[in-house]
Amino acid sequence: MSLKKGFVSLLVLSIFFSCQSFAINEVNLQEETNSDIKKIELNKLVSSISYDDVLDKAIKHSYDLKMADFDVFIAKTGIKSARSEYFPKLYIGANSEYNKNFSDINTPTYIGDAYINPYTRFQSMFGLTLSYNIFDFGVRRGYLNIAKEDVELSKLLSEEQLQDLTLNIIDIFSRVYTLNKQIELNNKILSLGEKNLEMKQRLFNAKELSKLELNEQVVQNKKISKRLFELKSALAENLNILSFYTGENYDIENLQVQEFLPPSIDIFAYDDYTQSLVWDIHNIAISKKEQELNIVKRTNFPKLNMYSKYYLYDSNTNNYLKTLGLEPSNYSVGVGLSMPVFDGLKNSADIQKAKLELGKLYVERDKAAAELKNRIATLRTNYTYMDEQLKESSSILEKLNETEKNTNRMLSKGIVSPIDLMQAKIDVLEEQIEYEKNKTTLNSIVKAIQILTTYNKD
Repeated sequence: MSLKKGFVSLLVLSIFFSCQSFAINEVNLQEETNSDIKKIELNKLVSSISYDDVLDKAIKHSYDLKMADFDVFIAKTGIKSARSEYFPKLYIGANSEYNKNFSDINTPTYIGDAYINPYTRFQSMFGLTLSYNIFDFGVRRGYLNIAKEDVELSKLLSEEQLQDLTLNIIDIFSRVYTLNKQIELNNKILSLGEKNLEMKQRLFNAKELSKLELNEQVVQNKKISKRLFELKSALAENLNILSFYTGENYDIENLQVQEFLPPSIDIFAYDDYTQSLVWDIHNIAISKKEQELNIVKRTNFPKLNMYSKYYLYDSNTNNYLKTLGLEPSNYSVGVGLSMPVFDGLKNSADIQKAKLELGKLYVERDKAAAELKNRIATLRTNYTYMDEQLKESSSILEKLNETEKNTNRMLSKGIVSPIDLMQAKIDVLEEQIEYEKNKTTLNSIVKAIQILTTYNKD
């Protein structure tokens, strides 16, 4: 019995250690899997971006552009629908019924447009009807023209979506570049501030510096650290916005942003706002409404159509199946003319409504052109003042660089302290931040004007 108990105990211990080993292996496997997932996610992070690359990815990823493409395809089906009115229409009809007469009267009766069948019988009918619109005073042509203009309008709206997307990317990319540059320069300022703090701490320990001056440097460094947190928060927010447009994730800690370069254009050359995208979009809307007005005016004109009918029919008083032979037939062909005489002044109201809508579209077009003109004028004004700021900032930066060089020379002669040189470098970096902000804003303005004024009608 003791041998048996020992064997059972040994078996239980073996199973226990096997389970423990399996659990440990499972945990290790899970850790390795999580590590692999983290590596994969890390590899997906983009650390280097440029404007052209971001714009290209945004265009490929854009939901609005994809929907605009569908709108073009949908509009093209409208042309097929409008062209179908130029083809004859063929209809097939079949009918089978049982009629029971409860009276002895066997004479057909007409009451108004109603026909009362006096016979008790089974009846079946199969028919073909062919009809064709011969002439309608250009109504079909009007609908076809509207369908064609819908396609052109959809293409222009897609172009407008691309323009809006490009302007958004210019704005976001400019902010990302500026914020990333500010973080880079503020990190350098913080590094210099920490060196200053170390030197001032030594001077304080040597009783050559007051506690007040030491605390001023501590506070200054903390302000720079606080500014860095704010800049990183703003950068993360803008990168999230950029991710929506491109579908990519960005490595904020190791991000490198290539400089945003402006195009070489004369921003004051453009002055013909009738050659703009927005003008053509509204012109097509006006043309469509003119076609609609023309159609409404012709709605009450006579319509001439041709028709042809062929019927197979049969009837039987007792047996339904015998009606399916459909031996007797009937054929007719004719020409019909229809024209409404009085419609309660509906057509007159529709014409007045279309005219008012057309007048409104002209005002909307002029308003859109005026808004574009004002937008470009505002950008040009901002460019003028920003260019002056950039020149001033460049001049200040040049003077600060000279001050830094002079301070460095005086330090080598023992005239100034290393703290003075550090402060001179900090002044240069702070002005460099302002210079980069102004330059990027200026470049983005030029690029935005180029996008708004460049439109290829072909």
